[in-house]
Amino acid sequence: MDEILSLLEKLNFSKTEASVYVNLLKNSSLNGYQIAKNLNMSRSSVYSALDNLYKKGIVVSLPGSSQIYKAENPSTLINKMRNEFVETTDILEIKLQELETSDSEERYLNISGYENVISKVKELLLTAEKEVYINTDFNLQIFLKEFNDLEKRGVRIIIFSFAKSNSENLPVEIYTHNDASCLGKQTRIMLVVDCKKTLIADKGPHREEFLGTFTDNVLLASVVSEHIHNDIYLLKLKNKYEENLINDIKLNTIFENR
Repeated sequence: MDEILSLLEKLNFSKTEASVYVNLLKNSSLNGYQIAKNLNMSRSSVYSALDNLYKKGIVVSLPGSSQIYKAENPSTLINKMRNEFVETTDILEIKLQELETSDSEERYLNISGYENVISKVKELLLTAEKEVYINTDFNLQIFLKEFNDLEKRGVRIIIFSFAKSNSENLPVEIYTHNDASCLGKQTRIMLVVDCKKTLIADKGPHREEFLGTFTDNVLLASVVSEHIHNDIYLLKLKNKYEENLINDIKLNTIFENR
């Protein structure tokens, strides 16, 4: 009985209202005086609860000289509450979206630690609707479950890597230099989802801990997307002409000579 009362309270019944409804359900029909006597409660609190339950359609009043109340059928009541909840949440969603500003604030989130980076990448992958771009030397099998889910939803997954990658049984388009010396190092990842959100993270000789940043800044997502595309273009040109064409067009900058 206590469990039933507790569950009713979770559905916005007061403790007294829950007790009154259950007592009516067990006794077919009663007046307020009888309910108060059964529950050992004051008549004023019982009548107040009955009034609230009656207004909500949870109990009905039977015709007669003395007010007799009857509990609504449980199945009817639950279906009614379920429908009201769904209708209310649907309306609330629309109203909240109307309040949301069209120019939402861009977020920047710093991420520390390998496990946290992996967790955020998986979370972002599952939000994709059209395309995902990745540049990484991570073991791609880590994301097998997420990649399979995206395939079922028709999301295109494009991956670039310098490392020799284990893409067996993965539903991805992969472009790689197949550099065996990079295999297993897991030093960086760049991810773009639908050209809207991006995550970049790495570690290096100067820092063993992974650090990364996530943002929904569209410009940065575009910059990372362009970077990944250019890596793929250069790889395809190298494979086509069997030489590294970039050597003829270098700028001799600090970046190139690192």
